[in-house]
Amino acid sequence: MSYLSIDTIISAGAYNRLPIDHDATERAVLLDLKRKLLPPLSTILDRYGVNDSVELHLLHRHFTLHAGEAVVHKTVTLPGSPYLPDIDVDIAKAIECPEPLKAALIPLLWMASPSGDLVAYEYGLRGSVGSHKLAKTGIPSEVWTSFAAAFSAHVHFAGIADIVSLKNKHCISGGEYVAPDMRVLFRVPMTAIDLQPGSGLLESGWAFDAATGPDSGAPEDQDQHVTQTRQTTAGTVATYHRVTKGGKSAFNPKEIPLVYTDTMWATAELKSFGAVNEEVGVVA
Repeated sequence: MSYLSIDTIISAGAYNRLPIDHDATERAVLLDLKRKLLPPLSTILDRYGVNDSVELHLLHRHFTLHAGEAVVHKTVTLPGSPYLPDIDVDIAKAIECPEPLKAALIPLLWMASPSGDLVAYEYGLRGSVGSHKLAKTGIPSEVWTSFAAAFSAHVHFAGIADIVSLKNKHCISGGEYVAPDMRVLFRVPMTAIDLQPGSGLLESGWAFDAATGPDSGAPEDQDQHVTQTRQTTAGTVATYHRVTKGGKSAFNPKEIPLVYTDTMWATAELKSFGAVNEEVGVVA
């Protein structure tokens, strides 16, 4: 499978076997993944010259897919206001993938397979903003094949193939908000988020400083799950991934301005979200 094209989408059954978000982050903490296990992987990315194109990511899922569905991402520019800038956000949604749509998908997230390949498990549309940028990096196919084999061999040997994956470095990084009832994820730049009391962050993507590489000791976090703390029945405080229900009113307007969340929700609800070779229209 090419890193620029999709031969077939991962089955819903295979996707649903990926660890759910909170299980993956909990295991990453227990393994001290960031400090102990990611630096050697950064060395592999550097050796094959792909670290400008992909970065390390936590292998996880947020939704359960039905047969014939996939998680598809689009980048959307949200208009600001006289006091707020325009921002780009990533919206990922579980949608049906008929054959015409499959032909328009490009891989955005990859996981290692036992056979030594890298298998795409979430996708972007060629017609959406930013989703085409990986095609411009010009990684020779033979380099990608060799890199995939080395990466896959390492994560399987280290016992972390079930929680480490790769992400297109041109995807937007930021805080993730999940709407499980709509099976939609919003990734918002951290510059647009003002965390409020009760909210926190759990890391889900990493990159090493280009100047220091793995010698820097620990990578810089790129993506974070926005979390909330809740009182459990046992009387203790637990941290959960922030989930939003009930539409745009679920977002705290002090955390993300309504001028942004209004458009995010309206865009996610568009029937044309998965239209081939069409950018998502911005709805004010």
